[in-house]
Amino acid sequence: MLTEKDLKEELHALSSQEVGDAFVAAVLTFGGTLCKDEKGYYLSYATQDYLLAWEFASFMREKYDYHAEVGIVEPGDKRRKRSYKVEIRGRYALSLLRDVGKIKLAGNEIVSLDLGVKSKFSSAKDLQAYVRGVCLSVGALTRASEGLRLELTFEVESDADAFLSLLAKEEIKMSKTEKGGKYCLATRKGQTLSDFCALMGANKSVLTLQEMIVKKYVDGKTARAGNLMLANTDKSVSAAIKQYNDAVTVRDGTGGFLGLPKEIVDVAKARIDNPDTSIEELAKLLPGKITKSGLYHRLQKMHDLAEKLREDKR
Repeated sequence: MLTEKDLKEELHALSSQEVGDAFVAAVLTFGGTLCKDEKGYYLSYATQDYLLAWEFASFMREKYDYHAEVGIVEPGDKRRKRSYKVEIRGRYALSLLRDVGKIKLAGNEIVSLDLGVKSKFSSAKDLQAYVRGVCLSVGALTRASEGLRLELTFEVESDADAFLSLLAKEEIKMSKTEKGGKYCLATRKGQTLSDFCALMGANKSVLTLQEMIVKKYVDGKTARAGNLMLANTDKSVSAAIKQYNDAVTVRDGTGGFLGLPKEIVDVAKARIDNPDTSIEELAKLLPGKITKSGLYHRLQKMHDLAEKLREDKR
């Protein structure tokens, strides 16, 4: 079973490997405040997630050689969680906001300000990092009798709408509701949640979710099938999980199948869209006529490429 702790630990592990501009742009959207006093502009970032504060401070140290401290803010109400605060002062605050696309400067003066959700990215890697930052800032994964529920809670409706549109471009659909003056995007669908995790590059969580989806599928089959059918289903399901993971690895490791032969791209996309489909059914979904042996050959080529990409990351 995937838990919020498991998911966020994986997202933090991915982000700590390389905290870039896209990730910082996301977290500042939901925790950053630009202020001005007699000394000039300063940027204040607050979050209840200590690791987010630490990652932001580390980014400032590595990119700008600015040694910001992570301060602890105790709540007045003991029922509330403590928060963590990082302040950036002087020219560093404006330089950071300019570099991550939040402001435009003319000299030392701000001529435009954009604190909303981004919609355009220069690469798949930036999109991946940005969505991770959003999820860590406003996301929650809960478990109820109906199953897992992912919820992203926004203070501003335009931010919720912009992020909903961003997900739609990636063919990920979530529902939008208003609750207590806040705006929530949510899903209970296992495949949607799996696709969202894949978008963030959280492949361990994807694997766990796919195992959950397949287990649910197999449990349904068990009620209607004998031991022989169950054994065959288990074997097919196990192969389908491995093929799905290979397809996700190839997609994410090549920036969205860049430079790959069409035959491999078609097979990978078909398996991602149909994680529990049999080999016979999968072959029918591919363009042109392809035999089972031909499909197995393509799946093996995809597997070999996925293994190479995994080895390169180690």
